[in-house]
Amino acid sequence: MDNPQLTIADLASIQSLIDTACSRGAFKAAEMKQIGEVYEKLTGFLQAVKEQAESEAAQQSQGE
Repeated sequence: MDNPQLTIADLASIQSLIDTACSRGAFKAAEMKQIGEVYEKLTGFLQAVKEQAESEAAQQSQGE
């Protein structure tokens, strides 16, 4: 790959993978804080992207 890219869909997949791995006990208890912090950052980022997309869609529909 010349120019590797990470998409919003990729990040959502990573979020799902973390959730699944945690529910299946893939991480040690001592690792859970760090995993949780990353998961929360990822969740916050994805929520912000979703809200921005919804806002842009609303603005476009008002402009029509």
